[in-house]
Amino acid sequence: MEKSIKQLKQDFERIKNMGWIESRRQGPTGVGYTFESLLGKEEENFELPDYQDIEIKTHLTFGRGKMKLFAATPDGDYLFPIQNIVTKYGYPDKDLPNYKVFKGAISSQKFTPIGTHYLFKIVVNLKEEKLQLLVVNHQLEKESEEVSWSFQMLQEKLTRKLQTLAVVSAYQKERNGKPFYQYHNIRFFSLKGFDVFLKLIESGVVQINFTIGIFKKGDRMGQLHDHGTEFIIQEKDLEKLYSIIS
Repeated sequence: MEKSIKQLKQDFERIKNMGWIESRRQGPTGVGYTFESLLGKEEENFELPDYQDIEIKTHLTFGRGKMKLFAATPDGDYLFPIQNIVTKYGYPDKDLPNYKVFKGAISSQKFTPIGTHYLFKIVVNLKEEKLQLLVVNHQLEKESEEVSWSFQMLQEKLTRKLQTLAVVSAYQKERNGKPFYQYHNIRFFSLKGFDVFLKLIESGVVQINFTIGIFKKGDRMGQLHDHGTEFIIQEKDLEKLYSIIS
């Protein structure tokens, strides 16, 4: 681990000394994609750390403050959970109202309205060792709690990919309408444990963010476009889940 941290620090200093760098991708993922490209890393979807045994999270210094930890599709007995969530509880897309979408962040501390008919809340079921998506109507009558994530699956994802974290900070500016980044700081963190992760879900610090949309054009127009069911945390709360290494 110490060797990996030392090597990443050296690579970071090399990139930092490059000054302002033009983004290699448009959109909000450009800051991370550009940094990892400069490390020589190709984009992939394997659930492994980005740099040897270190997961890299890159953010803008004056950004939104939310950080994605990992994505996890529900793994309970409910078949085709994402499709069923949209079919049962989705609401019309603003541009293509004949098709449904489902977007919103849900916590365990309060019911969150998504769409017009239902409220949603995360339940930490310690007895059955799973998280459940509790769905109620506006009279708070239970509609469903069939969608779930097993503790085993969540623990595997968290410890396999996010045991050690490097958080890279960058400034952003535009030149001729193009984004440029200057990477100026890196910090290293160590995961406190899965039990701490569960407690942060119970307290509402860690939330589940659904971004289930549709394709807006092309041959797949109107088809489901799942951008990922993400477990998220505010950057200011990161030290509740992680200990600082350096």
